Amino acid sequence: MNAKQMINCPACKMKFIPRTFYPDEAIFSTHGGKKVSGFNGYISSKTIKPQEVILSSWVTYCPSCNYILRFVKEIVRKEKIIAQKATSQDVSEKYNSYYHGFPYGDYSQHLKTITNKVKGKIEEELEELNFSAWENLYSIDDNFKFLVRFFANLENYCDSKLGMENDKNMTNKIKRLKLPKDIEITIMQLNNIKDGIVKGDYELSGDDEENINKILVNFVLYLIKKHIQPIINKKQLEKGFKFISDEDFELEIKTFLGNYLYSNFNNDPSSNKQIRLFLNDLYKEIDIE
Repeated sequence: MNAKQMINCPACKMKFIPRTFYPDEAIFSTHGGKKVSGFNGYISSKTIKPQEVILSSWVTYCPSCNYILRFVKEIVRKEKIIAQKATSQDVSEKYNSYYHGFPYGDYSQHLKTITNKVKGKIEEELEELNFSAWENLYSIDDNFKFLVRFFANLENYCDSKLGMENDKNMTNKIKRLKLPKDIEITIMQLNNIKDGIVKGDYELSGDDEENINKILVNFVLYLIKKHIQPIINKKQLEKGFKFISDEDFELEIKTFLGNYLYSNFNNDPSSNKQIRLFLNDLYKEIDIE
């Protein structure tokens, strides 16, 4: 199927993507040359073995002038195949089908085409982001070990994405990220706490442990947002898909990201609220830009 092909209305000449197609009757051509019809390709009689079948015709209408258009959905040519098995008496018969495809897609198929393309780009970006390295931090129960690994990941990210291999100052790396203030302040505090624990002159408080529990999800969600916003920005979408509803596209992307995030952060029930807020705010911030 050529999912980008639009229908040209023969009455008003408008080009459009049909919201949907409706099935019509099927027409069967039998061995004897007779024509037999049945709804949507189903015939109850077992005595009919058609050579050629139009499974059904599709009906749609022009959204501008309401002109009714009818198309052949699929033509199937059936050829008898005789399969010889192990013994000479063991012979089976079946019909092989050759399908001639339909050149138009409806709205849902066009929507699926563009969202799958965008989802693929998101998955590539998340893979490059090395999402699994952050997710693996959930397996660390010891808060100090968690902090050490978290900041090791953070350093690797800054070195690879910001070219800061020669700058060993973690404070400089954090500032270069240009994080939202609340996340930046928390990460700065946790970095100081990590350094204090290393020196042996600091013990974690209850507030520190709460910040540790929240920072992973907050920071990773920020990274995801930063990397995928250019991909899902409606202004960046290819020309030719302008007939796709912004709301439908947004819902598809949010559902995809929601399933991805909930499955990857499923070890932390408290992250559900953070993910919901992230999804709610994702497109609001894009629209403001």
